Amino acid sequence: MTTHPPNEATLRLPPTQELLGTIADPLFLLSPPHSLASHVCARLGQHPQMYSLPETHLFLAETISEWWEICAKSSFNMAHGLWRAIAELYFGGQTESQLAMAAAWLRRRFSFTTGYILELIAARIYPRMLVEKSPSTVFHAATMQRSLRMFPQARFIHLVEHPRRHCEAVVTAIKDVVAHHPNRVPQWLRQLACFSAAQADESSQEHPELDPQKAWFALNKNICEFLEAVPETQKLRVRMEDVLRDPDAALAAIAEWLAIRSDGEAIDGMKHPERSPYARFGPEGARYGDNAAFLRSPSLPEPPVEHDDLDAPFSWRDDGEGFSPEARALARAFGYD
Repeated sequence: MTTHPPNEATLRLPPTQELLGTIADPLFLLSPPHSLASHVCARLGQHPQMYSLPETHLFLAETISEWWEICAKSSFNMAHGLWRAIAELYFGGQTESQLAMAAAWLRRRFSFTTGYILELIAARIYPRMLVEKSPSTVFHAATMQRSLRMFPQARFIHLVEHPRRHCEAVVTAIKDVVAHHPNRVPQWLRQLACFSAAQADESSQEHPELDPQKAWFALNKNICEFLEAVPETQKLRVRMEDVLRDPDAALAAIAEWLAIRSDGEAIDGMKHPERSPYARFGPEGARYGDNAAFLRSPSLPEPPVEHDDLDAPFSWRDDGEGFSPEARALARAFGYD
């Protein structure tokens, strides 16, 4: 009988730890959509002891069958991130054929819990720590609670951003979409731009007054209330502006909190988020899995030149309105003024 040596793929993808039940406790990043969380997540994933995923949106459902149904009804390509991750980790890349195999892999596991699927992924990259940051998680307490119930030793980082910077980014995004596709504004973006329009029909041509501070306040409040039940040792708050102004110090502080390497080599690795296999558009069958702006340019933007003022009127409205007392109070609790 002729024997053949193991090929490179076999050597690169050895048997995983899933049969041993061994994983590193995952890290979840919690922040509203259209923040800089994509950049932070990709940077963390380039640490030699961590691995960041694209957006999986797994904890929107209890089982993969339910998750699949939610994805099918979604106003955006919700399944792309998980398909890309499964293709990369289980089938060695992200070609069209590998993505098809990834989708079939998930179909064969329709009855599995979403937590178990994330466990299989975590086992695949063991001993590295999995980093996940799906923004859909923060819309409902039950979704965040599911992540903690599935992984009671997981750690959580609440990524916060000054409300003015976040709101201006949302307003710019929705105006760009309206300019090109006025009748096809994605539901999630409508919800960020005007929280009272959360249930609006996507085909509606009505565009309520832009007031993204409501979503900023509600979603960050959701996160704060959820974290009240999380042990102090398992949660951390990080300001996006601190990462922008001094990424070395901010990333080293996160690494020290996680009790992983914080030396110069590890920090330098996190300066290259573009090295992530998910920091670019995927093939035609799964183009996304993250914010399109991040996929076009995964480098961190420049820090703000001017100080953001909580008391100044909105730049996107002409009526002199500004942040509500509730939004200003929450922002000040995060250290903004």
